[in-house]
Amino acid sequence: MNPSFASMNPVRISPLFDAQAPHAATWTRIETMQSVATFGSTDAARLPLAGIGDLSFRRRAGVKGPGAAGWLNALGIATPERPNSWLRLDDGTLVLRMGNTEYLVEDVAGGTRAATMLATAPVAGVYPVPRYDAALVIAGRNAIELTRQTCAFDFAGLSPSAQPLAMTSMVGVGVTVIAQENAEGRYFRLWCDGTYGGYLWTTLVEVATELGGGAVGLDALGRIAQP
Repeated sequence: MNPSFASMNPVRISPLFDAQAPHAATWTRIETMQSVATFGSTDAARLPLAGIGDLSFRRRAGVKGPGAAGWLNALGIATPERPNSWLRLDDGTLVLRMGNTEYLVEDVAGGTRAATMLATAPVAGVYPVPRYDAALVIAGRNAIELTRQTCAFDFAGLSPSAQPLAMTSMVGVGVTVIAQENAEGRYFRLWCDGTYGGYLWTTLVEVATELGGGAVGLDALGRIAQP
């Protein structure tokens, strides 16, 4: 018997699953990852105030080393010119340069850049970096206040147009942070070791709730979750 489609495409589990499961109302599957679609009927009302979302479903890959930029460029992946900065490719792919020679590449839904990296043998001076990140979003007009209560770094200094990247600590968890924006305003993307993702998510949701917001599922995130 031929293996089923489901067996060939096993469900991935978000590093935030255990923290989110008791609060989830409905689920969806995106990029083979079980993700929260809604936490309840008030998700859309929370987002403009202080919404905490989960984009861990996006596929990502990392490399570092003196040859990393050239190797990525040969795969058609442009890299930021400055250390500690990021850029977005035309297809929505995010490329983060952390320090001088380490890169994180994150696909949008349906993207294949990460898969191409993982399927291509590295050359001399290129070292794969496994990525098992929890990937969060902080959005809403109270987002800056939330970050001031949870981090000593001033998120207000992150400009979506200048595209800087910060590596800092938030409630004791090491995070990589960038600022992006859409028609609704500025929001922040965070990546951390998935092992600590549940704690970070739970703490941020608690603070967001005090500011009128809270957990937000993919349905309410809408364009933030897409290119």
